[in-house]
Amino acid sequence: MTGDASKMAVKGVEPAGKMVVQPFNYKGIVLEDGRLRRQFDEVREYYLRIPNDDLLYGYRKRAGLPAPGKELGGWYTGDAGNVFPQIISGFARMYAATGDPGCLEKANYLISEWAKCIAPDGYFFYSTHPTSRQYFYEKMVSALIDMYVYCDNKDTLGYLSRITDWAEKNLNCTRDYANACGDPKQEHHAWGEWYTVSESLYRAYLVTGDARYRDFAEVWEYKEYWDLFAKKADIFGVRENGQQTLVYHAYSHVNTFSSAAAAYLAKGELHYLDVLRNAYDYLQSNQVYATGGYGPNEELIPNDRFANSLVDAPNHCEAQCGSWAGFKMCKYLISFTGDAKYGDWIERMVYNLIGADLPMAADGRVFYYAHYHLKGAEKKLYPDGWACCTGTRPQAVADYHDLIYFKDSDSLYVNLYTPSKVEWGSVTVQQSTLFPEDDVARFTISSKQPAAFSINLRVSSWLAGEMTAKVNGEPVYLKTGNDHWAVINRVWKNGDELTVNLPMNLWLKPLTTSKRFPAVIMYGPVALAARSLDGYPAGKVDFDNLEKVLIPSPGEPLTFHLASDYNVLFRPFYAFMEGEQYFLYLDPD
Repeated sequence: MTGDASKMAVKGVEPAGKMVVQPFNYKGIVLEDGRLRRQFDEVREYYLRIPNDDLLYGYRKRAGLPAPGKELGGWYTGDAGNVFPQIISGFARMYAATGDPGCLEKANYLISEWAKCIAPDGYFFYSTHPTSRQYFYEKMVSALIDMYVYCDNKDTLGYLSRITDWAEKNLNCTRDYANACGDPKQEHHAWGEWYTVSESLYRAYLVTGDARYRDFAEVWEYKEYWDLFAKKADIFGVRENGQQTLVYHAYSHVNTFSSAAAAYLAKGELHYLDVLRNAYDYLQSNQVYATGGYGPNEELIPNDRFANSLVDAPNHCEAQCGSWAGFKMCKYLISFTGDAKYGDWIERMVYNLIGADLPMAADGRVFYYAHYHLKGAEKKLYPDGWACCTGTRPQAVADYHDLIYFKDSDSLYVNLYTPSKVEWGSVTVQQSTLFPEDDVARFTISSKQPAAFSINLRVSSWLAGEMTAKVNGEPVYLKTGNDHWAVINRVWKNGDELTVNLPMNLWLKPLTTSKRFPAVIMYGPVALAARSLDGYPAGKVDFDNLEKVLIPSPGEPLTFHLASDYNVLFRPFYAFMEGEQYFLYLDPD
């Protein structure tokens, strides 16, 4: 299909892959006052303030059109990591979640003005010298699909067709090419991050029903890498073709699993689901920090190097991009398997990774890297403006709305415990909680008529005891299965209140499974870091008696003083501000 697709009949296709439960796709969810809502509002307002003419400056200049405004600078101007399409996606998803007319108006204006800059042959980049053409094409495909799905902008399918005309002719995307550049020893430096091209193109196929996008998506499947996980092979070992890879770019080699997920949705082949499941288990066992972050120096590395990363690596994970890739992967897994265990990683990232970052500076500097060095670290903004993370930031924060609840025909699934409200058919469920600063979550049911359905509550791996619940003050039985949901099935009436207790305590999360230390002191899902006025504090802590030696600080939730040294204060990693020294990982040796 070429030309103006917006004037043609568009009919999507039903996914071939089975979805056991479904997210709400940003609809019907309200974030209420709490950590997530406050961060979402801060991010939305920041991006709404960016002048439209500045965002469009390079596109208009390259197209020979009047270009008021100015260069944003940093990566945006250099076209090495231009984040225009991710910002569009962020606005589209924010609009879908909130109905904010400002997000809709800005997104529609930006995309229509950008479209005026598309060349007759479909060339669509910010400049005449883009360095990562596949990367930017994929992001633009995703933005156009998001605008169509979430903002009902039907023109974007025509734009998608035009830029794909160019991509098919100029990206040399034959199967042989994709296989050749599938060698991760060479690809990242030579060709840019193409690993999620197939995810966005499969999304385009599912939305439009046009086999053109399905066929183009298949060209970009990262089969060689995915197959290692399908077979549970050593990704650092020598492969059958004699190649060996000792380092992978972390973000893109986690983000690519969303392409495997999209392939499963489009084709229904269980092989892709095996890739996704096995990759999750591998990452959690070998590559993920207690915060949910991964990728020291932006690398996936063998276990011995990962174990030394707290000393050897200056940067330990990408806070924004890492969260975005993890959120997508887990949302796909929960949807395909119905298993709540994948929500644990989401929760850790929400509180300790992107949820523990710093606000952006006016010049586009962002909290790019999180630092966990054993000798102490501090939070700081990246020195260059408009790095790649400034694109994933609005997408990931918008995704908060789509990570709290899931559904099927007769069940509501609660994945995150956070102040929120969900409208589900004729039923509204409001969640009130101070979690994680308190261990109680309350759910109030609003319904004109009694309604029979089950509420399924994620049983977190960090629970210090049995989850308990009451309905209208009376204890109720929680049925828990292998899918890590605790189920209450009943006829709910207007005004019913469900109260859930989520027992938490102090516990240790080691860096690796082979050694107890280095480790992070956790409270429930929250990583605690130490403020120590006298240097490294690990030798002062009795790790076998955390509940005795860490004394709660009155009036300061999740904050503890060391009984033997009042100058050592443990508090949530998310509570540390820019420039404050902290010690996150501790090792008494």
